[in-house]
Amino acid sequence: MLRDLALRYIDDNKDKCLKLLKTITEIPAPTGDECRRSEFIENYLENAGAVGVYRDKAGNVVYPYDIRPGRHNAVMIAHMDTVFRLETPLEVTENSGKLLCPGIGDDTANLVCLLLLAVFAAKEKPSIRCGIFFVFGVGEEGLGNLKGSRRFMEEHADKVSHFWAFDLYYRKIYTDVVGSIRYRISINTVGGHSYLNFGNPNAIYVASQIINDLYRMKPSDEESYTYNVGTIAGGNSVNSIAEQASFTMEFRTGDPQVMRRCDQAIHDIVKRYRPMTTGLSMELLGKRPCAQGVPEESVEKMIGRARESIRSIIGIDPEESTASTDCNIPLSMGVPAICIGLCDGALLHTTEEWIWKDSVAKGLRLLFHLVYKYYFDED
Repeated sequence: MLRDLALRYIDDNKDKCLKLLKTITEIPAPTGDECRRSEFIENYLENAGAVGVYRDKAGNVVYPYDIRPGRHNAVMIAHMDTVFRLETPLEVTENSGKLLCPGIGDDTANLVCLLLLAVFAAKEKPSIRCGIFFVFGVGEEGLGNLKGSRRFMEEHADKVSHFWAFDLYYRKIYTDVVGSIRYRISINTVGGHSYLNFGNPNAIYVASQIINDLYRMKPSDEESYTYNVGTIAGGNSVNSIAEQASFTMEFRTGDPQVMRRCDQAIHDIVKRYRPMTTGLSMELLGKRPCAQGVPEESVEKMIGRARESIRSIIGIDPEESTASTDCNIPLSMGVPAICIGLCDGALLHTTEEWIWKDSVAKGLRLLFHLVYKYYFDED
């Protein structure tokens, strides 16, 4: 029986799962430099007998399993990249039932569970009700701009019926997405000596005025959005009128029309200050699209499946929430997608990140329950 085979596989791989988690977590994978992890995962799949594994032009590792013609295939994706720099120390330690290491929960634990499911498919070759693309993705974090998900869907949207992202923790189901648009705004002025040329336009002053106007924007309940200035730099010395300044900023919203209005607003603000400068530019750093034209019934069906599996295996009723994930891309194309986690922990995006050790085995069982119940055919 396939069910017994799957249960035995899960039980036999509990220790391997933790060893694999330690190994992959300690392989650095900053966004844009995931090649070390992608090489490891590609080799791991091929050594397990996976046929047809490849790396696409974005750098995703893709294992297409029993792919069908037309839109009769699911995507299951977990991202390889982390928010940490290449030189960040990565050593998995254990303390009071916790496994600690930067990137261990976001997203390596989810990645490992998906990898073991893909290996099960490669070794046991179960019959399934639709094809599955196992995708180990790049560029999910920060200015990666969802590069991996974007590239995959651009190439395969006509084959995909629905899309599962495995990310974050299993206490929530991410049922909707928030879009974002990010800019670097750079200002140039004549500058000069702080005393001799007093009165010349100062690039830092211009930057501060643009930021001040931005922060005067007041979102309403009917037009919900957020904004943030994340970094700022400029000037040469305390006794120089700054001739250059720049800052990065973003808007976030779940409404594509509101996003367009926010985008127009920052362009209008910048335009007002252009006469004070010798050069003022806006560099688009990234754009994460909002959901559009998604069949609600299909998404609700996926939410129901995820909720049932989480209740059955974890014993909790997960909250529904909104986030920016790999799901942004398929949802912007009208393809049903949700995101769930396969571990439990805290302090993601910090060097103190940790997960509960026993949550990894639970996450593996959760994933197998979801796939067995809705995808595997019993012999």
